[in-house]
Amino acid sequence: MHLLLRPSLVAVRRPYALRRACVGALVAVAALAGFAGLGPKPAVAATAVSPDSLGVNFQHLPPDLATASASGVGLARAEVNSGSDTDAVVALTAAAHLRLYPELGLPESSGPAADAAAMATYVSFFAERYGPGGSFWAENPQLPYLPVQSFEIGNEPDISPSAPEDETSLHYANPASYAMVYEAARTALHRVDPAGQAVVGGMLDSGMVTLTDAERYLSAIGPMDAVGFHPYLYNITAMKQDTLALRQWLNVNGHGGVPLDINEFGASSQLTGWGTQVADYTAWALCTPALHVENVQPFWWGGLPGADTNSWYPLVSSELTLTPLGTAYLDEASTLTTRGCPALVTTTHLAAGKLHARYHATLTATGAISPYSWTVHGLPAGLKATSSGNISGKPRQTGRFEITTAFTDPTASRPSDATKHLFLRIETPKHRART
Repeated sequence: MHLLLRPSLVAVRRPYALRRACVGALVAVAALAGFAGLGPKPAVAATAVSPDSLGVNFQHLPPDLATASASGVGLARAEVNSGSDTDAVVALTAAAHLRLYPELGLPESSGPAADAAAMATYVSFFAERYGPGGSFWAENPQLPYLPVQSFEIGNEPDISPSAPEDETSLHYANPASYAMVYEAARTALHRVDPAGQAVVGGMLDSGMVTLTDAERYLSAIGPMDAVGFHPYLYNITAMKQDTLALRQWLNVNGHGGVPLDINEFGASSQLTGWGTQVADYTAWALCTPALHVENVQPFWWGGLPGADTNSWYPLVSSELTLTPLGTAYLDEASTLTTRGCPALVTTTHLAAGKLHARYHATLTATGAISPYSWTVHGLPAGLKATSSGNISGKPRQTGRFEITTAFTDPTASRPSDATKHLFLRIETPKHRART
């Protein structure tokens, strides 16, 4: 997390002492289009979101992490620096049926060149011990086998190195210095685990640390496996705008295939309705394929003594009961991992037709059960729509028609139905002039 916040929330910044308590802390949804065939088709279930796309940030051994996994969450992000008791952290998360998403760092910086060498050694050790086939799993067969797959290199490297709020120590005023560390760690990881994912430490985006700062650091890095992103903007509209902007920047700069990990974001406990916003943002991020977001992990789990009085909104109180944020997020996690993404009409426009000429269009949607039960209103005379979303016929009217399309699926996640207004233009055929 960051020190430089929007002015209105400076008084509720996350305290350094709380971060010291750390032991060290897009899934692609299938596009189920409406069937174009005329006969009945068997129902096909919507693709559920993987638990590995949903996570929590935890600190210092909260005893109730299994509450998260029971709701469909699959990841637990924690800061784990070289020299700490990493076995205890991995054992804790595995016992709770959560896969550790480690935020890796060093106890102190010795300069970028030395840090790069040290991180290469540490990441190699981490992958060999806790990655697929790691020695830890062989020594602990009683634990669920949940090897580490993502290895985050530092945290918020785009904040000022003079006042980092975490203890990863990988903060440098020169973006090239962080790039050196990341690239050394990534190379070392791939030697041990070619499929392992080296995640660029979550880039902070706040009121005073902007996407421009993040882009400077990302510009210095060569190939990347994934990019962490921390949209601490306290407003879902701003969060969506900046997530889209970062995705577009990555696409334009040759990183279109690099996924985004929204691995930390939070707000003041005084912000009303934050749980609803987190649930909304989570579903939007994971259910918008073009964003290529592979996981969402809000800050923070809570559950520690004093959690109720901390200025940052926890998911779980110190009495181990869910807060409104926890209830909203875990309900969303349960919905996404059991029923798939929210219903959405994906047809963006209807092709123009000609008067008295045969016309056909097929409506499409995602996030529910197919075949869908469609209703269409506002068609010109001569056109009809079937419940499977096929519009056909020979239009007998010209003009521009506003069409309301909708489908309903009681098994879909919020909302249980989806609507969209489209426009259909029917034109008079042009006759070739006689010569």
